[in-house]
Amino acid sequence: MFVSILIGSAVLIAVLVSSALFLFAHLTGRVRRSTALGVAVVALATGAALAGAGAMEEPVLGPMAVPFGVFLMLAAGINGFVAFQAPRLSR
Repeated sequence: MFVSILIGSAVLIAVLVSSALFLFAHLTGRVRRSTALGVAVVALATGAALAGAGAMEEPVLGPMAVPFGVFLMLAAGINGFVAFQAPRLSR
């Protein structure tokens, strides 16, 4: 169980940092909105897959799959909403 918590934490941190970096790059004008939204959608789909696998009792991350998946979906949704609502920056 401890190994599944460590693996889940590493996956969660990697995806959240990636999504947050794309959001920051979008807000500073370095990447387009579509790229930031695409990363948010991939993170949202990953969270849904994790939560679904945990709900079906697949041995993906053990008992921590559902909380990690829900947290990932929530964070990706917030990142996507902020990227969508951010003003368009002209280059």
